[in-house]
Amino acid sequence: MFGRSCVGNVSQQITAIRTATKRVSGSKTNKNDSAGRRLGPKAYEGHFVKPGEIIMRQRGTKIHPGENTGIGTDHTIYAKEPGYVRFYYDPFHPLRKYVGVALKKELSLPTPHFQPRVRRFGYEQLQDPAEAAQEEAHMSKKEFDAQPFLQQLKKQKEQHREAIIANIKSDLGSGQYGFQFNDAQLELVESRLVEIILLMEVGTPLEDAKIQATFNHLYKLKLQKATLGESYDEQVAAYRELATEVDSKVDVDAQGRLCPHLSPEAKQTKQDEIRTELSKYARKLLTKEDRETIEKLITSAGVFDRTQQQRLTTTYLPDVLPYDVEGSVVPIEDPENPPKDLVVQQVYDEKNRVVKTIGRPKDVFA
Repeated sequence: MFGRSCVGNVSQQITAIRTATKRVSGSKTNKNDSAGRRLGPKAYEGHFVKPGEIIMRQRGTKIHPGENTGIGTDHTIYAKEPGYVRFYYDPFHPLRKYVGVALKKELSLPTPHFQPRVRRFGYEQLQDPAEAAQEEAHMSKKEFDAQPFLQQLKKQKEQHREAIIANIKSDLGSGQYGFQFNDAQLELVESRLVEIILLMEVGTPLEDAKIQATFNHLYKLKLQKATLGESYDEQVAAYRELATEVDSKVDVDAQGRLCPHLSPEAKQTKQDEIRTELSKYARKLLTKEDRETIEKLITSAGVFDRTQQQRLTTTYLPDVLPYDVEGSVVPIEDPENPPKDLVVQQVYDEKNRVVKTIGRPKDVFA
């Protein structure tokens, strides 16, 4: 009796549960596949290719670029010269396969290590004068559009050079340097000084410009050595002597003007004198006359180079005087009705942490 009653009680407490009997399958997401990239060789052994034509498309450098070929960022190998495709192995890299372009059909690659490569010049002499003139006058659209600007620039340079030559002739003709040159020597002196001035205009120091001018002329003579014959050495010696005499008497200042030559000691003495004179104008309000005097002192002929002049100008002729210069700041009591002879500015007072309205005389500004 005890067993049956126990089973009955248990059976009454069991609850039926239904479970899933079929698995859910996942969705397929790779139904649409991309098209192939068409990798592989596009030109085969012995095929003729033109510059820019693709020889090989690949992923990674399975084939390496050889002679007269280049490789792109996606490892595409292309021809750089017209010729015939050659696949080969390089003795210096026996595990790498290369593809190159031979400029002639009978050539094989690689070119022996100590043998010069064949080069393509790509130019043939045109026999017809009209065809030659047309080819010479041919230019791209970019070149054609730039012609008016280039012609104007060329004209400006020629005018500038002519003005420099005129000034040099005027200075040398005054006789202040005591030169006794004939016409041919005088022409050499003028061309030398013109070249020095043009070099200094692009920032070359005076001494470097002299050395460069001497080198340029001697190099021209060297190119004519075969035609000059025995007179070559004589002309070189004559030009060196002439350059030494000119450099010992004439200098070119930072403004491109001719001036008497100063020795290093004399130049340093002159610089010290001018700096002493300029110190009188430091940190003070400058009148128009003061600015003219300072500018004249800084640009004294043959004393300071261009870099030194720029530094002195920044120090003694600033665009705006600092606020701590005496007399450069005038307090304004009524900001709404400031004096008319002052330039009104608003500055931040760090000590009191407020914005103040001040006035500055017009002499403060350059």
